[in-house]
Amino acid sequence: MARISRRSIDELRQRADIVSLAGDYTQMKQRGRDWWGLSPFKSEKSPSFKVNPDTGLWYCFSTQQGGDAFKLVMNREGLDFPEAVERVATRFGFQLEYESAGGAGEERSFRGQLLEIHGLVADYWRRCFLEDPAHGEWIRDYWTARRKFSMEVADDFGIGLAPVDDSRLVAGLLKKGFPKEAIAQTGLFFGTDRIPDPSRWRCRFRGRLTIPIRDIQGRVIAFTARQLEITPEDDPSREAKYVNSPETELFKKSRTVFNLDRARANRKEGDPFLLVEGQLDAIRCHSAGIPGAIAAQGTAVTEEHLQQLHRFSNRLTVFLDSDDAGKKAAMRLLPLGLRQGLDIRFLSLPDGKDPDEYFATHDASAWPALERTSRSAMQYCVQSLIPPGSVSLPLASRLSLLEDLFPIVAESGAEEVVSEALNEAARHAGIGIREMHLAFERFRIARLAQRPADQLKTGAEPQPAEVVKGGGLTTPEEELTLLILRHEAYFPPVAQSLPLEWIDPDARGGLLLMALLNEAVNGQTEDLKASLAGLDETMRTEAARIAASGFTDSGRPDDVLASANAILKAFHQRHVRGRLRTIAARIAALRPEDEEGLRALQTEKIALRKAGASPPTLTLPY
Repeated sequence: MARISRRSIDELRQRADIVSLAGDYTQMKQRGRDWWGLSPFKSEKSPSFKVNPDTGLWYCFSTQQGGDAFKLVMNREGLDFPEAVERVATRFGFQLEYESAGGAGEERSFRGQLLEIHGLVADYWRRCFLEDPAHGEWIRDYWTARRKFSMEVADDFGIGLAPVDDSRLVAGLLKKGFPKEAIAQTGLFFGTDRIPDPSRWRCRFRGRLTIPIRDIQGRVIAFTARQLEITPEDDPSREAKYVNSPETELFKKSRTVFNLDRARANRKEGDPFLLVEGQLDAIRCHSAGIPGAIAAQGTAVTEEHLQQLHRFSNRLTVFLDSDDAGKKAAMRLLPLGLRQGLDIRFLSLPDGKDPDEYFATHDASAWPALERTSRSAMQYCVQSLIPPGSVSLPLASRLSLLEDLFPIVAESGAEEVVSEALNEAARHAGIGIREMHLAFERFRIARLAQRPADQLKTGAEPQPAEVVKGGGLTTPEEELTLLILRHEAYFPPVAQSLPLEWIDPDARGGLLLMALLNEAVNGQTEDLKASLAGLDETMRTEAARIAASGFTDSGRPDDVLASANAILKAFHQRHVRGRLRTIAARIAALRPEDEEGLRALQTEKIALRKAGASPPTLTLPY
């Protein structure tokens, strides 16, 4: 496989917008010159992820990871370095250069090939939707007349038709130079595991309406396909109404949220996401003018789904189908959302309708009134677990209903949410509010009492609380590195004023500062970003850690200059003290009769003391 050229990597590293890239994984908000967001790597309630656009570096205090744009993609998506470079290049429309010529398939990583195949297949099926001689007119009529969607919506979402005759698909991909191993790993075909000849592979979605599934950057990574009258009888999944792509290198059902790429951009900041059951429900809500509509991928909502949503908003409206399956899905989701700290509300439609059916005959003007009927998480939970008429049940039966309710209430953590749930439950179950609160306290105490026994049974040991290391700066090396990272104009003058031998390579930040200044001293570059790009991965992580540290100067030019000179003075004084200690040791080692040597060392000592009063100073560099 061809290698990406070093020049191309360095240029991309400097051109990539780290704030925009980080915004693909978590919602970023500016504070001064930095940007902050929730960690893209773990669930949390307070932002610990810091990005500095001037240096192109990020640092996560929760996980103590940091680096540049490539490292962010590697850590977040589990890619190797070449794949991360290609991913960033695609994100910013940058044309990479490769060191050797090759076919189209050879100049892409394996993951890159899968992405390119999915994009080409989506385009092909889109053309079939518009032009297929056998069923094109039929599928367009199905879409507009029977499903009541417009052609503009079909174009917007890339709706396609996988033709019944799939003979051209594999042949076309092979002709474009993709190896059959990559084609097989897309999951789009049956028979890849047992039939050596690709021409005999059958498309998984023959005769189905296809909906592209996209990642957070809007790239096609999978498909969902709706059964039609033309779906062949010999299709192994013929009876399934919807068929999704299987899990692949690109597509993980437990992580992928349908339409999240659009929803996070379309909804206003602070507005909730709207979680619906299916992809067509999400498309219907989106086309009706309701922003933030998303769906899971034919599977139960997972903690990973909710973690992704929480990084962009802490509010979620659950708008699942009103049938029994939808209610069960909502109750499974509820405790997961509470654990993630989400503010969840639940919305139901009358007469068992789903969002697709409802908004096929209603437009966005109906949405505000419908939204006002939503219930809080605890209202929904109580009303689902304590059905109407429970007041007339015997007391023992009413108390037994609480066995399912209390564990969910306990997940919420927040006292105001617990109080709301217990008061609501008291009203629905016909139990006094005081008695309800006492019953919950008894439940909580009993659960706490059982916990040590559970731990003994499983052999689990309590884990110490995680220590988040923000890291105060402790050495002049770190302080000066932070100053030049924050104020790039000081990079060249500091390099000219601070002798490299004054830097302690064993001090925290010492090797990093030496590496950066060495670039400028030797005339290789006076551009800070270029110098950072020349560092190895360990050094870039160290730079990210320091860049993320608190900075106390006001930003006013005079204050920054005073800080710079104070740090240079600290370097100078440390250097002078070290030299004086060395001279004192040499004097102590002299022979008593060596008067000439003694005079020379004393002269050197006097000169050093005088020099100690005149540290190097800078003037304003701009």
